[in-house]
Amino acid sequence: MKRKVVCLHGYSMNSNWLREWCAPLEKTLSDEAIFLYPQGPIECPEDEVRATTARFNMPLPESRIGKELNWCWYRASEDRPPIYQDIDETLQQLADLFEREGPISGVFGWSQGAVITAILVALMEREPNSPFHFDWAVMCGGFLPGDTFFRRYFDPPLQTPSLHVVGARESEFMKEQGMKLQMAFANSERVDTPVGHTLPVRYPDSMAQIAGWMLRHL
Repeated sequence: MKRKVVCLHGYSMNSNWLREWCAPLEKTLSDEAIFLYPQGPIECPEDEVRATTARFNMPLPESRIGKELNWCWYRASEDRPPIYQDIDETLQQLADLFEREGPISGVFGWSQGAVITAILVALMEREPNSPFHFDWAVMCGGFLPGDTFFRRYFDPPLQTPSLHVVGARESEFMKEQGMKLQMAFANSERVDTPVGHTLPVRYPDSMAQIAGWMLRHL
């Protein structure tokens, strides 16, 4: 029986966009896995999308920006540390997905989706009645949650097997954040890719490394 993998897109993306990026993984693992692509429940304001993508040096083509195209899993408040607004809606949506589609083998998250992936692992391990149950996690371009409510779950390190994917051309800040996230997982491996804040879809060797790790854990 094929195993199911939940794939969580990044801030300002949508499920179809991440499906395009993950096509090489789906092709490699087509005999082993079914990929599920839920969409974040919070629509991102257009001006916020432009400002955020510019800050990460990944401007979007105009065809990727507009009504019903840009979604997220939470919006971080301006507080320091931030508060993740509307994340309860996201967690309920994903809990419903796990109940409806389970059992789930693993969770794959990109950027903000990687943060949510980390939170799901933490809730699974720390909360006795968690609705989330899966065996492994892949976090690409991720970082530890900034919201202190969730940050407290990451000490001591989590035990779920994890893969952390970090781009060599990421900013030094994001590389450091990726390292901190990996250190919060005791059973972790890492793949360094030759890109910035994006999945290495144009680098078959990097995608093959990610797919190979997933295959070993399916």
